Amino acid sequence: MKLKMIVAEDEQSFREGLIALVDWKLYDIEVTGVAENGRQALEMIMNNPPDLLLTDIRMPYMNGLEVIRKAKADGVTFHTILLTGYNEFEYAKEAINLGVSDYLLKPCVPQDIIRVILDVKRKIEASAPNRPLLSEMNRAWNRNIHHLKNQILTQWIQKPLMPLEDRSLVIREVDLTLQPGPIEIGLIRMDTHKSHYPYSERDLELIRFAILNITNESLTSAYDGRLEVFRHGDDILWFGNYPTTASEHHPEAMMKQLKINLESHLKLTISLSVSSMQPSVNDAHLAYQQALKAMEERFYQGNGGIFFHTEMNRQTRPRTSIMDDAYLQQWEKEWFVYLQNEQYGQVVDSIAAGLDYFKEHPEYSRAEIILRVTSLILELQKFAKERYPGSIEWQDGVINWIEKMPDMETIDECSSILQKIVQCIVEAASNHKVLHRTVHATIELIRNKYSTNLTLELAAKETFVSSSYLSSLFKQELGVNFLDYLHQFRVERAKDLLLERYKIYAVAKLVGYQEERHFSSTFKKWTGLTPRQYQKSHIHV
Repeated sequence: MKLKMIVAEDEQSFREGLIALVDWKLYDIEVTGVAENGRQALEMIMNNPPDLLLTDIRMPYMNGLEVIRKAKADGVTFHTILLTGYNEFEYAKEAINLGVSDYLLKPCVPQDIIRVILDVKRKIEASAPNRPLLSEMNRAWNRNIHHLKNQILTQWIQKPLMPLEDRSLVIREVDLTLQPGPIEIGLIRMDTHKSHYPYSERDLELIRFAILNITNESLTSAYDGRLEVFRHGDDILWFGNYPTTASEHHPEAMMKQLKINLESHLKLTISLSVSSMQPSVNDAHLAYQQALKAMEERFYQGNGGIFFHTEMNRQTRPRTSIMDDAYLQQWEKEWFVYLQNEQYGQVVDSIAAGLDYFKEHPEYSRAEIILRVTSLILELQKFAKERYPGSIEWQDGVINWIEKMPDMETIDECSSILQKIVQCIVEAASNHKVLHRTVHATIELIRNKYSTNLTLELAAKETFVSSSYLSSLFKQELGVNFLDYLHQFRVERAKDLLLERYKIYAVAKLVGYQEERHFSSTFKKWTGLTPRQYQKSHIHV
């Protein structure tokens, strides 16, 4: 059955794109008219009645509902799909009374429009006159209400209260499970950037949907049911009203349980942040900024944290430039003295001390710290090229790390880059050097027992030395801690297994990790890629 359709839309780019980008003949639909305002649409309907009208609500001369009302008053019958914005829900009741078949929230893409149009087309072809149009509209409304709520809450966190805006009215109109009173906003963020996850975009969508559901189930009782969970970009957020009695609110325990629930079900690490209490929903944008500011603490404290906004949160304006910081200048000088004297144990300890300084001093932002570490990497590159020309493949190694620096999500990730570079320098310096027999014996032990629960203490016992002596000796000889060397050795073995197409969970077990999550984060730390990304980039099907 061929369907006749009129499109009424005042936005030229949207209107022309809809006509040009969709092959309507493929769906057995004929576009018999394209109107840029309500007056033209009504004329087209009266001259050549369509089976379906796709119309915007707001248009010049006559809005979409007026077009429908006048056409039907003259006895013309047709189905209608409305294009609406989130703030046009006040028209919903009139749309139901006019028998509108379905509606789409703008902005929307052609695929969404095709899906809804074909749904209406099937209903027309099924010729079910006994199915009340009111019921159809109600079902469409219920199906799309969560999109509407999402748009409303997203606008509230992005913009302050507008003149004449009444959010308490909006809460009643769309049945938000909130009250206008005191609120807080929470933010949930997966700890690895989506480009580093071993999941398809479809899988990520399912994970986000699961986060929404788990969060809702975990927090509803804590907020006495006054809770809305929604998505904003890749983050999941929630609005929650403070309980009537503040003493009933236990955010620390609440966040710990939520984190346990999310990580146990999803098998990935999550960071959470929560704003301070704000007087009402009118202050949602302030609460959101606080939640974002609290989440910045993840860079300093590492992944998997729970962060609350307080007045003591890190300041964004430093007292001095990070490049002029006296401690950091002295730190860098010591680095190069240690390197020149081949005191690699001190270099490794110095890395830890310098990065701890960043964590403990609130005056420097993430961007400044990344800038400072990048500057140090370039200095290290210059030192290595002068001292050991041609010994290190910078083009394949460090340059790639420098390119990744802007995406570093924690100070620990910055630390791993510095450690890796120092290790390369130590290897270049030690090409013709005989390792201390204890270090040599420890390396053999790692080769034989890397897949077991090997520790520094066990290795020291096997080589008949103290753990502190072995740790110091290892750093001096190899420029890396025992545990980091073990992890890197496991990662190198894992690379071979991944190229043999082993499943990632199996590789994790085979190289000594009990949890796939721990293996994946360690692999990424030392390679810059997740196991899945490494497999895809090295195996050509």
